[in-house]
Order: sequence, then structure tokens, then C-alpha cells
Amino acid sequence: MSAAVGLWMIHGNLQTPTVWQPLITQLNQAVRPDLSLSIFLENLWASPGGSFQEWAALFCQRVQTHTIPSHFLLGYSLGGRLAFHALLHQPELWQGAIIVSADPGLRSERDRKTCLTRDKVWSNRFLHDNWEDLLKEWNRLPVFCGRDPAYAVLEKEFSRPQIAEAFQKFSKGHQANLLPQLQKLNLPILYIAGEEDFKYCQIGQILADHCPTLTYQTIPDAGHRVPWENPAAVLLNICQFLEQH
Repeated sequence: MSAAVGLWMIHGNLQTPTVWQPLITQLNQAVRPDLSLSIFLENLWASPGGSFQEWAALFCQRVQTHTIPSHFLLGYSLGGRLAFHALLHQPELWQGAIIVSADPGLRSERDRKTCLTRDKVWSNRFLHDNWEDLLKEWNRLPVFCGRDPAYAVLEKEFSRPQIAEAFQKFSKGHQANLLPQLQKLNLPILYIAGEEDFKYCQIGQILADHCPTLTYQTIPDAGHRVPWENPAAVLLNICQFLEQH
């Protein structure tokens, strides 16, 4: 007997939903035949919501319109932070989630203020600065572990005002530390980080230590952009998670 499963995939900053296409093709081929898998790609540049909470509420409303009995989330980086908010907004809507390279929130008000100041600078620069120069500087950030993206980031595919807005409204400076709330969630979560991404490996271990239903998986030969740096290992973990839950 087949089980109908919906998987909502949420991309990160400076990405479009098309980045998931290679993984989707492999996922449809690899997932167990009795799982009737439907995949929904969230486009953050077209998603309404002026804050984390508002975005989560509107997103969950849209998910509820689908009659698929099992709802799963997959979020990467900024998409993972938004996925955390969706899980907390309506936990009974979800059967599980896969979170990749996402921060549950900064612990101190000082760190949040520093982050917000930094994101406001990035916001302004993405409105005005040369695109190629910006990308070079963005990709040199320590979080990306010296790795360039395995996909093209073309200016013509983005709206600069939308990028600028996202840097501000979805800054970690506006995000609460979600760890105390995540500890109370009673649904399975798989947290994935690349082994070269030491910061997010540490975050994964902290989450696993505090959240009883969260499992942490390190992916070899990968940094922050795990799904595109070691897609085979990520695919295996996604399939196992969906089939198990």
C-alpha cells in the first residue's frame, strides 16, 4: 500500500528554487516505490510575510490547502531557519523535517544587534554594488569554507530590492533563540551539516544534545552548501528519513 507524502523544500539566500532540481531528479528515482512523493518548491522571493512569524503563519496556511496526509519540510540555511519557525508555528501539521546548515538563533542580544547591523550593510550593498564583486566577497565568507557555489548565481534571476529586503527582515538579528522551543517539539527532525563547516557542526551537536527527537548527521566532503557539495550523501539521508517516518 502506498503512502502519500508531501515534501516542501525551502532554498537559502541568493538562491532560487531551481537549485533543487538536480536533487529532485535523483530523489524521485531513489525514494522507495511505495512512497507516493509530491515535491513543492517554496520560492522565498515570492513568499509573503514581513517577519519570521508572519511568514511561517502564511506558509502553513498554504500547506494546509493540500490534501496530502503526510507533510515534511526540507530547509537549507535561511530556508532552514524559516522551516524551524514553521515547525514551531504549527507542529501538528508536520510529520518531520530535514534542516540543513541552519542556525536556531543567536543567544545574546548583543550578538543579535551586531548581526542586524552587518545585515543592513549587506542589504544596502546588494541594492547598489557591482554584482560580481559582491558575489566574490560573499563567497569568501568563512561559513562557505573556501568553496564556490556549484550552481550559477545570475543577477538576472534576482530582484535586488527583494534581496535587500530579505537581508533585513530575515536577519538573525530579528530571530529569537529558538532552542528552548525546539527542545519541546515532539516530531522527528534530521539536522545535516557538512564536516568542513565547523560552526554548523557545533550547532548540530548542541541541537542533538538538547532536542530528544532531533538526529544530527555530519556529511563528509562538504562545507555549508551541503546538498550541492555532496548530493549523494544528502540524498541517502533524505530517503532514509522519509522512509523511516
